[in-house]
Amino acid sequence: MYIRFLSDGSDLRTYGGGGQSSSRKEAKSGLFGWSIFITLLIGVTTFVWFFSIMVFQHPEKPFNYNLLARCKKLEPLRPWSPFTVPAGKRLDPTALLSEFLSHSPEQLQARNALLKRAFIQNYRHDKPYYVLGNFKVTGLRLLTSEDVVTQGWVVKARASDLEEVELEIIMPGLGIKDEPFRIGDSFSLESSRPQLAILHVQRGNEDHLTLSTMPLAYSAFAKESQPLGSRKMLPPSQLNMAGQWPLNPQAQGSAEVTEQVSPAPAPAGGVAQSR
Repeated sequence: MYIRFLSDGSDLRTYGGGGQSSSRKEAKSGLFGWSIFITLLIGVTTFVWFFSIMVFQHPEKPFNYNLLARCKKLEPLRPWSPFTVPAGKRLDPTALLSEFLSHSPEQLQARNALLKRAFIQNYRHDKPYYVLGNFKVTGLRLLTSEDVVTQGWVVKARASDLEEVELEIIMPGLGIKDEPFRIGDSFSLESSRPQLAILHVQRGNEDHLTLSTMPLAYSAFAKESQPLGSRKMLPPSQLNMAGQWPLNPQAQGSAEVTEQVSPAPAPAGGVAQSR
């Protein structure tokens, strides 16, 4: 006789069912952990992607510029010649006032960022703005490690026919003996030879503008009566984007003539005198 015993399956759940349930729970927990890890990885990848785009698109920001410089991802500033300087808009003092005085502080800040970005990127995407007109030198000083350009001279000049417009001419690479101008010298910026590109615009009181500029053809800019000759300017190898703009703000909007000079040697038994 064949006897078959019926069972409710409780013994199977005791020996086998519990193990299968535990394995399923472990599989679900492992899958959940991998899902979280993959989601975080996607988030980090997306952040790094957007961050790298922002760094490369805005090299004028000090943090971005320093990061690109450390990673050696900055294109060297191009040493333009008088024949290869990029074409751009040319503005005399009157046109400069019309171009920039209407800007609000926020608009001027955005405009300055574009000017610096175009310069750092060697004007691949944007054209420069050149200064025209007649100017008279009112001051000059040597650049220091605190300046945007850490070696060379900065020359101050005021428009001869419009006192509201003042220039800063950054002349990089010149040594202490390579004084490019003297106070009272005059020079003319002609439309046929675009030279000084605008890097920063500062608006002062009573509609006064201070324009920080740099000659793109570094070896070509000098007063006609005393060319620089062998004292050739060089494009800066690296900028200090944390430096202050304009480079000589203490004289902004002032008629005061300033010049940085070294004290003369003191005579025997006397006191050192300055020129």
